[in-house]
Amino acid sequence: MKKINITTALLSTILIMASSCDMDIVPNGNSTLGSAKELEYLLNNIIVSGKPAENIGVIVNECYGQEFTSVSEQVKNANSIRAVNLTYDTSTDRAALATRDNRYTAIYSNISNLNIIIGKIYGSDGDESLKKRVCGEACLLRAYMHYLAVNLYAGQYDGQNASQTGGVAYVDSYSVADTKPKLNLDEVYEKMLDDCKDEYIESLPLDATVKRCTKATGYAIKAKILFQMKKYSEALGYTLKCLELNDHIEDRSIIAEEGYWNLPARSENNLIYISAVGTSSAIPNWEQLSLETVGLFEDGDYTRYYAYAGEIEDGNEFWNADYGYWDSGIDGCLEANGYDVYLNPWGITVERMMYLAAECYIRNGDVNSGLALVNKVREKRIHPDYYQPLVAQTEKEAMESLQKAKFIECIGSYENFFDRKRWNSETEYRKDIVRHLPDIGDFTISYDSPLWIQPFPVQVIQNNSSFSQNF
Repeated sequence: MKKINITTALLSTILIMASSCDMDIVPNGNSTLGSAKELEYLLNNIIVSGKPAENIGVIVNECYGQEFTSVSEQVKNANSIRAVNLTYDTSTDRAALATRDNRYTAIYSNISNLNIIIGKIYGSDGDESLKKRVCGEACLLRAYMHYLAVNLYAGQYDGQNASQTGGVAYVDSYSVADTKPKLNLDEVYEKMLDDCKDEYIESLPLDATVKRCTKATGYAIKAKILFQMKKYSEALGYTLKCLELNDHIEDRSIIAEEGYWNLPARSENNLIYISAVGTSSAIPNWEQLSLETVGLFEDGDYTRYYAYAGEIEDGNEFWNADYGYWDSGIDGCLEANGYDVYLNPWGITVERMMYLAAECYIRNGDVNSGLALVNKVREKRIHPDYYQPLVAQTEKEAMESLQKAKFIECIGSYENFFDRKRWNSETEYRKDIVRHLPDIGDFTISYDSPLWIQPFPVQVIQNNSSFSQNF
């Protein structure tokens, strides 16, 4: 009997998602959605379950996770994903431990939802201009969901070997009868770019809600895909188009005045906000920063030295040393403590696009323009009593400054993990990461470690003969 890819079987999840909009989707790819407006509603349900700090944040040594059990106790349970990630253990069979992955399920549920829109929109009732816009938005989001999947579950794209490197399934049909094979990286990226046609971007509005795409979002999605392919000149062009439409930076100087950090999900700096489990999920709440990450904060950082959760007094700091020690058992660990900060774990922000443009400038030999963008963000992050503009003479010096500043900027998101994978594929910027766990030991993850690739869930391997782990 023909096996069905788990990604296409996830339409059952969409039944639940769509029911919240009072719509019915019936089995086998048929849908009762009859109008373009009804199909458009499905674009409001883009959520990626799982917080980056749970695993990829641990692997890149941004943090120790978000557990309320000490790190020393977690590493004792050797036969667990948490222990594997904390100790960078490559001897344990991670594939056997990957019995479930809500993040993978959510990504491909979103894709299935988007495929329903794309497959049905031009046969639905409604205005043709609306159909064009909805289809364009769905295609761009389908590309973005695959961008997340391929950079989590496959290796880094490299043009020289992408045609021989395993990727993910590119699901572009809503029929459950279709089995989607695992493609190589070059095929996945080719399909992503095909879903990012300029005409799709141009169909988008200039303004939209935080959960929906604008032209700036479309340019950003295409730029991020090109950037991960290391096509820096092309990526820069689309990033600058994005920033021409939206260059709103979150101004954190107000934290020094009010003593409180409030960042709504609907902040103007979000090009698209994609939550971990819904808009009620504050990010990076409870994330426990590693000692190495704590050491990267600049003096005068508004969130590190001026932000509190409640009364402005010792013990209420946003980056809280007491909670960090109580939960991780590591003196010097800082834990996020606040319910009004939404750092956009799976979406895109203006600031991250500025850092993307900055790196493109630097790699193209324009160090000054690159660091000017980095400094533009830092001016809103560092108190003027401490702020000094970053300067550099060489690409290597500029990249080192960018990497340190961007790491702190991107806490709570997938960016640090994706960046380090990309840099690790380049001789000039690859590095091994050493994690020091006091009273436990030092642990190293090499630049070519298999841990940089997340395991497919067991069911994916079992249900599709074309799938194998990418490490």
